[in-house]
Amino acid sequence: MVKLTLSHLEEIVKWTRSRNSRIRIYLQGTDKIISIYKYVRAEDSQGRPLPWIQAFGPRPPHIILSSYKISKIVIEEEGGQTTLSSIKELLSRLNIL
Repeated sequence: MVKLTLSHLEEIVKWTRSRNSRIRIYLQGTDKIISIYKYVRAEDSQGRPLPWIQAFGPRPPHIILSSYKISKIVIEEEGGQTTLSSIKELLSRLNIL
């Protein structure tokens, strides 16, 4: 299992900004989603924005992503969607690893 660092997360945000893409990370054991599109935010299961503190408390995104198991990761690009199953796959796909 690859541990996501703050610098990894910054690179993912940079990638979404440059490609005008969105990444949604679904976490096991919760109905909360982490959405990355120009910035990182929490969403409920219907995709509605939630205050970060309400969704995950004071813990930063890279800690949340290292703490929870990933159910799936969906990359939404202009040409369609790609579904991945792990942070390692995501980092490899974005050429960050």
